[in-house]
Amino acid sequence: MRETIVHPTPTLHTTIQHVPIPTPAPNEVVIKVFAAGSNVKDWDHLTSLNLHLNSGDDIAGTIHAVGADAQKAGFKEGERVAAMHTMLAPGGAYAEFAVARAGTTLRIPEGMNFEEAATIPLVVLTAGVTLFRRQGLPPPWDPVQAEEVKMPLIVYGASSAVGCFAIKLARASGIHPIIAVAGRSHDYVETLLDTAKGDKLVDYRNGVEQMKRDVAAALGGLKVEHAVDCISSGLTWVPLAQLVDPEGGVVSVVSGANRYDEPEIPEGVRIVYTYVGTIHEGAYKPSMPKQDNKGVAKGDPAWAKEFLTHLSEMLERRKMDGHPYEVIPGGLLGIEEGLNRLKAGEARGKKFVYVISED
Repeated sequence: MRETIVHPTPTLHTTIQHVPIPTPAPNEVVIKVFAAGSNVKDWDHLTSLNLHLNSGDDIAGTIHAVGADAQKAGFKEGERVAAMHTMLAPGGAYAEFAVARAGTTLRIPEGMNFEEAATIPLVVLTAGVTLFRRQGLPPPWDPVQAEEVKMPLIVYGASSAVGCFAIKLARASGIHPIIAVAGRSHDYVETLLDTAKGDKLVDYRNGVEQMKRDVAAALGGLKVEHAVDCISSGLTWVPLAQLVDPEGGVVSVVSGANRYDEPEIPEGVRIVYTYVGTIHEGAYKPSMPKQDNKGVAKGDPAWAKEFLTHLSEMLERRKMDGHPYEVIPGGLLGIEEGLNRLKAGEARGKKFVYVISED
C-alpha cells in the first residue's frame, strides 16, 4: 500500500512510500481509508519532536481486518467507521490502510459521507474528554434534567473544530448558557447556539478588556465555574481564569507547550490540560503541564469506548454531525498542500480532508 510520510524540516513536505498493509493487534482494526482529516498536531508535534512519520489520526472508511478482541467487541469486516489513530504510532491515517484501536472506533450511519466522518474523531474526543472527564460536566446520555438549571460555560476559540464540538456536546447535555468567544469565522458558530436559553456570541477582536466586559454582560450576573480555551496560546487562558469563579473555577487548555503559572491567574482557579492521548494511554506523559491530579485519566480509555458508542447513536439519530470541511485535491499527494495551508492558518472555520480512496 501507499503511505504518506510527513517531514517537518527543512520545510514542511511529504513523501510517498510503499509498505505492507498492516496486521491488526488483538484490540485493533485495520481500516481501508476512504477519507482522512488533518489537525494542527499533524505538523506541530513533528516539528517540536523532529519526527518524520505518517502523522494523520482522523480516519474514515471501512473495516478491512479485525483483531481477535475487536471481533469479540462486535466489529466486523466491511463496517463503515470513523476512528482516532493512536498518536505518533505506526499505521496512521495518511495511507491507503490505517490502524485504530477498537475502543476509539465508532460506526457511522449510511447517510454520512466519509469526508464528513473524517472531521469527527480527534476533535470530538478532545472536546468530550475536556467537558466530561476534566470538567466533570454531565454527558449527553445523562443530561441536565431541569431547564431552569443554569450551568454557564465559556468556550474561547469557539469557531475552532474543538470549540464547535464542545458547543455541540454541551447543548446535547443541556448545558446553558454557552458563551461562545470567536472572531471572524463565527457564522457556523452562531448556528450552534440556542439564544432562547441564553447562549451568546462574543467577539474577541475588540480587545481583551472589552471581551471580558462582553462576557460578563452575556452572563448577566451568573457565576461561571467552567471555561474551555480551545486556542491556548498567547496567554488566552489568563482572561478566562479571571472570568470564572475565583474560588473553584476550572479552565481547560489544549496545548502542552505552556506552563500556565502566570501570577495574574487567581489562586483559587484550576487550570487543567487536556491531553487527548489519555484515551489510549490512560495517563499523561510525566513532562506535561497542569495534569489532572485526581487520577481520572486512567479511566479515559474505558470512558472513550462508552462515549463513542453513544456518539454513534447520536449520529444515527442526527443529534450530532461533523464539522465544515474542504477537500484538498490529490489524495495522498495533496497532504503536503493541506498541512502547509493548515500551518499558514488557512483552515479557519473548517477542517481539511483528503479523499484517499473512492472504491
